[in-house]
Amino acid sequence: MRGYGRSARMRFVCGRYVVLALMLGACTVAGPPPSAPPPDLGPSDPILELRPISAGAEARAAQLFARAEEAFRAGRLVEAREFTAEIVSEYPAAAVSARALLLNARAAGDAGDATAADTASQRYLELLPADDPRIASVRLLQAEAFTDDAAVRVDRLMRIPAGAPASDLARAMVLARGAADMLEPEELEAARANTPSDAALSWVLDVRAGVAALEAGDERTASQLAQLALDSGATGLDQALARGLLRGQLPEGRERMTTLRIATVLPIGGPPALADYAALVAEGIEVAAAEVLGDRFDVTITARDDEADPARTASLVAELEEESVWGVIGFLEDAALEAAGQARDRGLPLVSPTARSASRGGEGVYSLEGPDPQAAASVAQYAADQGYLRVSIVHSQAPESVEEADAFELAMQSLDIPVVGRFAYAVGATFFEEQIIGARNALRRDEIAALRLSEDDTLHAELLEPVALFLPIPSEDVEFVAPQVAHYALDTLAIDILCTSAWTDPRVLEELDSRHTTGVVATAAVGLELGSPGSLAFQDAYERHFQRSLVSPVPALGHDAALLLLEALRGRPRSSAQVREAFEALRDVEGATGIFSVVGGRVVRLTKLVYIDNGTLVPIG
Repeated sequence: MRGYGRSARMRFVCGRYVVLALMLGACTVAGPPPSAPPPDLGPSDPILELRPISAGAEARAAQLFARAEEAFRAGRLVEAREFTAEIVSEYPAAAVSARALLLNARAAGDAGDATAADTASQRYLELLPADDPRIASVRLLQAEAFTDDAAVRVDRLMRIPAGAPASDLARAMVLARGAADMLEPEELEAARANTPSDAALSWVLDVRAGVAALEAGDERTASQLAQLALDSGATGLDQALARGLLRGQLPEGRERMTTLRIATVLPIGGPPALADYAALVAEGIEVAAAEVLGDRFDVTITARDDEADPARTASLVAELEEESVWGVIGFLEDAALEAAGQARDRGLPLVSPTARSASRGGEGVYSLEGPDPQAAASVAQYAADQGYLRVSIVHSQAPESVEEADAFELAMQSLDIPVVGRFAYAVGATFFEEQIIGARNALRRDEIAALRLSEDDTLHAELLEPVALFLPIPSEDVEFVAPQVAHYALDTLAIDILCTSAWTDPRVLEELDSRHTTGVVATAAVGLELGSPGSLAFQDAYERHFQRSLVSPVPALGHDAALLLLEALRGRPRSSAQVREAFEALRDVEGATGIFSVVGGRVVRLTKLVYIDNGTLVPIG
């Protein structure tokens, strides 16, 4: 029994030994358990300049950064910007240098300094690798700084790459939608052209460009853009809009451009005579809206009264530009047209039937009146063809008169015919003795010198060389200038009179004694004469529309101003810029008061050279 007991004990002890040995062996093979991985602290902060920095400088930068953060949290933005700017400029190798740059951008943005915020943010972005997740938040910082510039805001948001953090993308999407909704169609196209291929939110622009295309009737482009948006990941409302575009559906509140909305700004509440004139102009515009584009378009007119106050004119135009009209007609006086042109932000096209200051209103401002340098140049060519050896010029100091005089003189120089004098009179003058005699004497002295005649010989007209006086003056001055030219007997000195279309204005010919214009050679608008096809067509349209006789020539001016704008809209342009482009491509448009083209951004009538004989215009050649 003892032997058995001893044997059993031995087996028990040996078993414990074996277990212990196995445990020890296992510890020896596996080693100590692994430690937990370090937490992901995200990408490390970049440094502006990788170069050595002393411990003291590092400490000073850290101290400044702490003060900057405290100031930023407390809303002391000026201090925050000063502290961070000092770090960036004085301690660019400090560990906090890039963080200081970013904080500087945030402080600038909160202070409303969008340019500084954008510049600092861009510098920070250049320190990051292309796949850095912080790019999206910095682009958001840039975008949020541009509160008043939707185009720049969109540009920065479109530079957020695919794969950006979801929270950043959600914020960016809201901002992008709001900003893109504010862009004109051409701005959308420019933004799309500048959008990188890896943009996470490109579909925001595609959807809105598709809506603009469908509004303009371009169903094919709208479908292509909608499909592109869906393929790029359009979500939510934009996804629904894109699917609607594929079915040819526009969002609520948007309509195809079969409806064209134009506006008028006229002095209906101004002085009585001007108000009556404006009412007649408005009648012509109404006829054009009803007739020019036929049944294909529904043209609506939003009428505004500026009461002949240029300040009110400017305010009304700014409002109309926000209301998305396609163009505005009116502005009967120069001051109104200039004020209207300067009040625009997006180049809304403006057309005046009567003002002469279109060039001073800015791009996209047009008038049926104003200087016609081409007509002046055609008179110069006539002078050369007739063999005139010298000319002089009398003109008003009004800019339009000066421009025509300049064009004539330049053309004469190219034809090697000397201009022996230019004599300008003040705007509003009624006596022109000094200018007329000055021009006469300049021509007369040169003739005497050329022919070696004495003073007594100058009245022998058959001996005198052919010369002329050019008079590019406003129509309202003709009634004063013409009698005085006759009074100083230029015709007895064989001085011919050359003029522009002011002298052939029907009103001038009707009111002025014909003996003061007989013998004048001038340009005249083609189609302005009574009984022209354009004037007859307008008369018929007017009487059909109003069911009464046309008794005034004034409505025709309003009609023709509207005619040009509506012809520019016929092709359904999508933006103000495209309207201007279409307007400036107009050629040979026949209206009630002439045949119009737009040359060099200026409306001009087709003209011909005529000889005025007892009030009748006799074509030359």
